[in-house]
Amino acid sequence: MVGVAETIELAVEHHQAGRLDKAENLYRQALKSGPDNPTALHALGVAAYQRRQHGIAAELVGKAIAISPELPRFHNTLGLVLEALGQLEQAIDAYRRAVQLKPDFAEAYNNMAIALHTQGQYEEAVQSCKQAVLLKPDYAEAYNTMGYALEKLHRYDEAVENYTDAVRFKSDFAEAYNHLGVVLSGWGQHARAIKSYSRAIQIDPDYSEAHWNRALSLLISGRFAEGWKDYQWRRNTYLKMVTYPHRYDVPRWDGSRFVGKRLLVHYEQGFGDTIHFVRYLRMVKARGGTVIFEARKPLVGLLMQFQGIDEVIEASFDQVPATKFDFHISVMDLPGIFKTTLETVPADVPYIYADQIRADYWHRRLCGSDFKVGIVWSGSPTYEKNYIRSCALAHFAPLAEIGGVKMYGLQKGRAAAQLKRLPGKPFAVDLADEFDSFSDTAAVIENLDLVISVDTSVIHLAGAMGKPVWVLLSAAPSWHWMLQRRDSPWYPTARLFRQKKLGEWDDVFNRVREELQMLVAGGIKSRLRIEEVKVSAPVQQKTADFRERIF
Repeated sequence: MVGVAETIELAVEHHQAGRLDKAENLYRQALKSGPDNPTALHALGVAAYQRRQHGIAAELVGKAIAISPELPRFHNTLGLVLEALGQLEQAIDAYRRAVQLKPDFAEAYNNMAIALHTQGQYEEAVQSCKQAVLLKPDYAEAYNTMGYALEKLHRYDEAVENYTDAVRFKSDFAEAYNHLGVVLSGWGQHARAIKSYSRAIQIDPDYSEAHWNRALSLLISGRFAEGWKDYQWRRNTYLKMVTYPHRYDVPRWDGSRFVGKRLLVHYEQGFGDTIHFVRYLRMVKARGGTVIFEARKPLVGLLMQFQGIDEVIEASFDQVPATKFDFHISVMDLPGIFKTTLETVPADVPYIYADQIRADYWHRRLCGSDFKVGIVWSGSPTYEKNYIRSCALAHFAPLAEIGGVKMYGLQKGRAAAQLKRLPGKPFAVDLADEFDSFSDTAAVIENLDLVISVDTSVIHLAGAMGKPVWVLLSAAPSWHWMLQRRDSPWYPTARLFRQKKLGEWDDVFNRVREELQMLVAGGIKSRLRIEEVKVSAPVQQKTADFRERIF
């Protein structure tokens, strides 16, 4: 007769070979003979954890610990289970108990670091990882965990060192290669980042996050043909991204003619992205059929008369549009559909126009000979990296001191409150409180001489309207603005002012102040007005014509 120990030994063999059903049956068989066998209880708990039956796993492992509280691996497993249940404090306590019982338990230190990281205790996570690699110098997973925590602490040099160590000790560590690419791209070293992402993809061809990250580095580097291909990976449900929440039963449009059919083109990502890529709808319409554009409410009015759109419908995040359609496509898929390269960017501006009645109203409100500058200092606070692209309103104050300049706040959202908190009299007139939608924003922009803003939807709106716009960019900009350029292939009337070092805005505003001073003092205000900007193909010529007037 086979004893309990032999049954468990056989079960472990099946378990390690991935034959979970057989292993579980044998563990249960062992428990019939010895209901209080802690090894069988723990192993059955591990199997439940692997099946994501976390409540059952916690109960089984808890029973094993009650019987044998001195075994450190039981506490380590309990930590994993509690972490999966979202009980981070209890998980960290379990890991701490594991390393108390076994001070050289490197894996428990790494697991504790992961839980600490999830809880936002990044410095503590680093210290836990350091203990793990001290105990196990070739522990690749701990170097990777430490790199991720160091990123959060903005200690990027050290993060790169740890990711490099991770792949040195584990050459097929796709996750570490991906994380290394993220830090390198944040530094602006996109060529190296692309190599790192590509290595991750070589190891794991279905690594959707690495494909997505590589797409952004390819696009910012101007390698559009390759970038659009990787950009498709954002649809992968594994990413769980709000970037692409849309799911429809009808086929995706492949760019072919659709005469007699109805095509739904839907919004994606931010308002600025929609404004940026809606330019393609004229090209879409040229391929026949009815073009329905789904836009979020603040953009609906602005796009009602857009050339290339037959119907505009208001988007609902949770519901499929009520209207019928034969095909669908994202507005952000259109550059790839039309195989856009740097040389073929459709940059005819303006392609968005202000409502004339609203524009006339604001013309009366903003009358006067002052040089009118609209300003925006913050993007959406829901964007994870908004702190990188945004600045403080106070940075704009020296611009208002330039004689003849009058500044108008176009800022919406919580950041708009900075105007009210300024000591003394505000240096900018707050207009955004009166904006109900982008139609109002466009009407004001139509009456301004210049828009100066960090990377927000207002930049895209001014550029799409063909208005002079100065873009204030962080040292780690969105891919739309590419690298090093002072101009934009997408917006001929845009001029880019880039940070030299991440987080440092003073130099950017010093340059903006100098340029604005010269512009106003030179008496060339009239040349800034859009009616004097001659827009003609190709893109390079458009930019050159405009630069002769402004730069």
